[in-house]
Amino acid sequence: MPTPNQALTTLWTEYADHATRPTMNLTLDERRGVAFYLADRDDRIDVEPFVRRWIRRVHELDAFVAEYGRLPRADSTRPRPATAERALVDAVTYFRQSGAAGVYCSYQRRRLEAVPGFAWNPRDARWHLMLDAHQHFWAEYNRAPRRRSSDPTEVEIGRWVAHQRAQHRRGTLPPDREQRLRAARFRVL
Repeated sequence: MPTPNQALTTLWTEYADHATRPTMNLTLDERRGVAFYLADRDDRIDVEPFVRRWIRRVHELDAFVAEYGRLPRADSTRPRPATAERALVDAVTYFRQSGAAGVYCSYQRRRLEAVPGFAWNPRDARWHLMLDAHQHFWAEYNRAPRRRSSDPTEVEIGRWVAHQRAQHRRGTLPPDREQRLRAARFRVL
């Protein structure tokens, strides 16, 4: 059983209410979510095998994050060793693909979002973090971050800015990102 954070507590409170209501008063999405909620809260509840497997995998992910303080990472060696962390990397990939395909009910999506560090698209999440870091750097130091600084954080932000500008010059910067970079208080482009 994971240690509940605010998002998980809110989710469980909402679905505890759904679980007490008559099934006919619930939407199909809520009914599906109640099955996952019950399995999530009590491993003795009789639910369909795929629900049990999915919840077990999420609990394994919760346990990994609690122990290591991060999501599992892929190993770059080839062939990749068959480890418990690799199995979780594969599970997270599957979760993201299934979520993108729209096969999850609301409970499943929100349950995954309650796992610390989980993002549906980690590259987008990283990009937004770097834009925020750039904005905070400008606000604090009133200058652009340098790539040749002694501060590794400043170097990382400076390299990110250079990469965004290079993508823009090549015409490979997605339009939504270009718009965000131009609309930012401290413009990158």
